Amino acid sequence: MADAALPVDRAREEAVRRFVCFLSGIQTPPGLFNPWRDVDPAYDAHRRAPAVRRAHLFLYLLRRVPRVEWLWVGEALGYRGAHFSGVPFTSERMLLGHHPLIGPEAILGRRGRRTSRTDLSLIPGKISPATRAFGFAEVSATVVWRAVRENGLPPEAVLFFSAVPFHPYDVRKGTLSNRPPKRAEIERGRDVLAALLQLIERQRGGLPRLVAVGNVAEAQLRTLGLPYEKTAHPAQGNAGRFLAGMRRIVAAGAAKIDKER
Repeated sequence: MADAALPVDRAREEAVRRFVCFLSGIQTPPGLFNPWRDVDPAYDAHRRAPAVRRAHLFLYLLRRVPRVEWLWVGEALGYRGAHFSGVPFTSERMLLGHHPLIGPEAILGRRGRRTSRTDLSLIPGKISPATRAFGFAEVSATVVWRAVRENGLPPEAVLFFSAVPFHPYDVRKGTLSNRPPKRAEIERGRDVLAALLQLIERQRGGLPRLVAVGNVAEAQLRTLGLPYEKTAHPAQGNAGRFLAGMRRIVAAGAAKIDKER
């Protein structure tokens, strides 16, 4: 009830901040990294890294929650993306202004801050000279943002999230690895996704169009009993299928809007 007495923008800020605090308060076991709570002792630049990632997520959500038209739900976070950026399907290279496709202004409204170390040792296939100079980059993030641009969608009209809003990694290989989420991790992520949907619904007066990016996201949305469209996840060589699926889904959504007018 207290929010009702606040100016609209202040109320929205408080609602988004509460969600980010809720997310950052979730303690995860080894093998599941919470980028808004956990410090990566091997690869984070400093102990303030989780606070930086919380700030990134806060700005990202604040720009989208009241006007979002699409929520694209992926599988889980990856080490090249939100592990360091704090924003799903987004790499820190994008937030630092070093990506040719999308800039930080379209994502956060300003330039972000790096959380990965700049003195990283080179690791073939994981850390290149470009990674050390410009931050991590993620192929899936590039493909997903490409879909936003190719379909003529305003950046603020699309919000990315994950069925498992944490980074599952192989404890034997360390945090610079990805693995499929376990059933218990998917179940744990369901409450977080439901909380995000509740935030969006309250702030915009209804739910946006939902897209399941891959099988894990589809199962999550189906369990929540929500209507959705589905496309392939862009990882594992499925970028073409993902992009074709998004063209179909966005075109169908536009046709539906035209028919309703």
